[in-house]
Amino acid sequence: MFCEMSEELATLRGIKNGDKVILENGRGSNWAIAIVTKRVKPFTVQGNTVHQVCIPWHFGWRFPKDGGDAANLLSSAVGDANTGIPESKAFMVNVRKA
Repeated sequence: MFCEMSEELATLRGIKNGDKVILENGRGSNWAIAIVTKRVKPFTVQGNTVHQVCIPWHFGWRFPKDGGDAANLLSSAVGDANTGIPESKAFMVNVRKA
């Protein structure tokens, strides 16, 4: 499992490329290896800086035992009211150095 993040977010959190990080929210927590990249940039919403992280959706399984955590442990099971399409690929997490 890996987590891509901006250089700006990594600096704020004291994270370096290759560090182990914890991704957590009210649904649970996962560990990942940090990939600090120029590909991901913070953006501004109504004057507030928002940091985005990117994690692989397909990663993680129960076997083998050390197969890694799955991103869907952190996502909600809520569907769009009109279409029923799950909102599973966008959710909020906190990121901290492990």
